[in-house]
Amino acid sequence: MIKSLPLTLTLPMPAIDEVTLAHQGLNYLRPSVVLDFISVSPNALLFVTPVAVLFASLGVVGHVPLRRIPVAVSGRVTYPISTQVLPELRGKLIINTASRKLKFLENQVVKPDEFAPSTSQVIGLALEFTFQQPE
Repeated sequence: MIKSLPLTLTLPMPAIDEVTLAHQGLNYLRPSVVLDFISVSPNALLFVTPVAVLFASLGVVGHVPLRRIPVAVSGRVTYPISTQVLPELRGKLIINTASRKLKFLENQVVKPDEFAPSTSQVIGLALEFTFQQPE
């Protein structure tokens, strides 16, 4: 008997009061806020895909798309977030399968001649979630 791959469902980050920020049709997870997978779907989470970084510089909000590389959810994963467009904006995504939670932590590496640390900050991370469909 040939076993087929599980059916999956990919969902964007939903709007959640005090957890996300909305910007141009996407919802961004705020830094240092813990997100419970259950708040998105009760099904088993297979992958988390970082989609875009939201930042503010000199009072102007902007976003940078990321390469959509799915991160497999297995154990405790720390995934670096960076972009080629603005390499000084960095962070990490921490996924914990046992507790079914994830957290985005910003960690800026600022080049003094390009960004001023007092006026630039990462304010969110847009994600997509891939869940296994029940059979």
